[in-house]
Amino acid sequence: MSALDPPHSVSPGAEPAYCPSCELAHTRRPDWLCPRCGMPVETEVSRPRKRAQARAQAAAPEYEPEFPLGSFVAGAVMGVTSLVLAIGFARHPVTEHRWPLVAAMVLLAVLGLELLIKVSLARWVVIAIALLAAVLASEDLVRARVPDLIRDPLPPAVRVLLRDVIRALYPIDILLASGLLAGSLLLVVGRPGRARIAAGVLLATPLAIVGIVRAFVP
Repeated sequence: MSALDPPHSVSPGAEPAYCPSCELAHTRRPDWLCPRCGMPVETEVSRPRKRAQARAQAAAPEYEPEFPLGSFVAGAVMGVTSLVLAIGFARHPVTEHRWPLVAAMVLLAVLGLELLIKVSLARWVVIAIALLAAVLASEDLVRARVPDLIRDPLPPAVRVLLRDVIRALYPIDILLASGLLAGSLLLVVGRPGRARIAAGVLLATPLAIVGIVRAFVP
């Protein structure tokens, strides 16, 4: 046996020690250093306790935050709204602004499905789209009243298309679409409680309700 590896037996009165670096059990030296590797040692009493803590930490499952209920509800509202709009479009096809309407239905369906299957990234996409739509609509309204206030950053063709789509929603649908956006924001931002979930559903569902009336009531 090497002189650096003294026997593990402990004489009476000697304090046992354990090196966490090389796992050598030995008698504690006055300098509290391991005779094999020179690293600081611990008392033998703490050895089994720390091993038990390490095993418990390794066996403990990693904590995963629960998907917010409000975002799940927002996914259901978006999915139902997309389905209702698709049924209304099939029963009463429109020729004007057809493709923007189809794109909106597909976007609502995709985001609603991702929220229902609890994709966290979809929450941020919903927030970004809602804020972008609110900015574009507000900017167009301001530009229509004060056209010379600021220089138009959009190309003329894009500006005409955006203006036609917004004008096509007046007067009722623009309010319903705004309610859907506002309600979706209330549902997906943070972890809403019951009151905020109820308010979000109240704001977001009128578009689907009006769509059902238009599709099935002659």
